[in-house]
Amino acid sequence: MHPLIVAVALVTAAPTTAHARTAEPDPMAGLRSLLVRGAGATAEFYGQASTDLSKEVRLSNGRRTFIGSGMGLRGTGKVKLGRAGVLASEHTRQLSVSSKELMAEEAPRDPYFAGVLATVGTLRTISAGGWQYQLAPQAKTWVRTGRASGAAAAYGDQFINVLEPATLRKLLATKTRKSVAPWTTDHTTGRRQRIYTLTGTIKLRDLYRVSPSFREAAGTAALGNSEVTWTYMYDDRGWPYRVGWRFYAHPRPEVPGLGHDRILRGHLATQYRNWDKPMTITAPQAKPGRGLAVDDLADVLSAPARRK
Repeated sequence: MHPLIVAVALVTAAPTTAHARTAEPDPMAGLRSLLVRGAGATAEFYGQASTDLSKEVRLSNGRRTFIGSGMGLRGTGKVKLGRAGVLASEHTRQLSVSSKELMAEEAPRDPYFAGVLATVGTLRTISAGGWQYQLAPQAKTWVRTGRASGAAAAYGDQFINVLEPATLRKLLATKTRKSVAPWTTDHTTGRRQRIYTLTGTIKLRDLYRVSPSFREAAGTAALGNSEVTWTYMYDDRGWPYRVGWRFYAHPRPEVPGLGHDRILRGHLATQYRNWDKPMTITAPQAKPGRGLAVDDLADVLSAPARRK
């Protein structure tokens, strides 16, 4: 997916800055403090995935070139924390498809691409009170699609749930690089802050072991040796700021998802803000029903059986 106004006391002692006195933040301690007080945040997310669909076309100048088809994803949301992690979540997601005609041609022969086309537009999901709810593109009423954790709405496409203590602890233990940015002002919130960035890679099967929300999203433990590269950013309070993942075609994720062997590469990033503001997420009025058959990026690695 933080506009906290920090009051700095003015003293007459020898001049030192608040930034110089600030100790390096502990991201685990920062997360625990948010969990204990049941904090919440707003989120923004964006991602892309390219597929193996391609077609040779002739341009107006007589030359030939290849065009491909992929998916673009963006949206906003909210998360509400409890002592163990995400208690409830809500996301509004817009999915677009490039070179849509290529996917439409393939859809009659491939249920994955047929399902992706059905998700184009705005999809709303809410997870609260142990249930998941969905308002599909063009739909007028919500449906309750089944039992789910509070994190389910937020962590279908976002594989890396840094709001789970066990998952964050694993990332901190396996990071391969760390960098620290200069003090800057966030142009959205106006807060003066310093951002710390960690990067690393993790095998999906290792993520499966430590992350309940990833197990829920994947729906399968048959993840082979596939891995994703992750980036985690936190601020000078140790609070989550941004998290992202990406993978590339070589090697492709060797997993039996509905979109298996059709996705060449993908990435997704989530930005978090407003951790210091009150947050509530309420379940909508809904009737029991079936969810959409395909969940685009998540189906790189998830079996469709999880949406029965």
